[in-house]
Amino acid sequence: MKSILTSGLIRLNDNYRFNYRIASIEYEEWENGQFEYRFYPFYPVIDMLPPSLFQGIQGLDLSLRRPCYPRKNIVPVFISERTPGENREDLYALLEEVGMDTLNRLEWLIRTDTVYFGDRLYVTRPKEIITTTASSMFDLVKRSDSLIRKLLEIICLGDCLHTKEIDITDKNRADYYRLLMPMYADSFMRKKKARIEGINKAKERGVYKGRASIVLDPLKFYEVSQAYLNRDLSAAAASAKLGISTSTFFRRLRSNRDKN
Repeated sequence: MKSILTSGLIRLNDNYRFNYRIASIEYEEWENGQFEYRFYPFYPVIDMLPPSLFQGIQGLDLSLRRPCYPRKNIVPVFISERTPGENREDLYALLEEVGMDTLNRLEWLIRTDTVYFGDRLYVTRPKEIITTTASSMFDLVKRSDSLIRKLLEIICLGDCLHTKEIDITDKNRADYYRLLMPMYADSFMRKKKARIEGINKAKERGVYKGRASIVLDPLKFYEVSQAYLNRDLSAAAASAKLGISTSTFFRRLRSNRDKN
């Protein structure tokens, strides 16, 4: 019996803009209407994440350590919380926004720019694990101060690295992460502190003007943001209505959410 298979990659973003490989996800649908979702957690990355950053995948008990979590003819909570259902009134408008004719909830989740605010997880197209081989790890970047970030990018994405100085694999991934991340975070905070001190000194001398904040009509922003949260508007359409970039729109959304 013929079937259609859709594949994706569940990722996570942290405050330092590192992307983490959390799990592969598949959706297979057969001609007779039967379907199945399958989750393949990537434990080498999951195991190194603190609870403050990663609280699990909705509906899955990762403590069971299963290589695959299948859901036969059941829409998993992870999917149902993030995607429109078949009976949604504006379903066809939502499908049209992402260039789809029929509902495939995983495919919609991959294509949409709608942001789920319940956690840091999101879904992209699949990405193969890459093994980088170099004569020296210092060949990876031109500037030495970027080396730690480059190594962390490899670690977080689940990729591997082989050089004469260092080997990063699943066996030592967590060890290198716990060694390098505090170093990077400390450097990041020192640079941030220095930048703030520089700005404050410039303000004291009266030479710092800063970037003017975009002024938005509160009522209009509320109406547009509610339309976005109700999925009546895409993020791109909402941003266009307000005359701001999509990243600014999301920042204002998060700021309002934190205040409430």
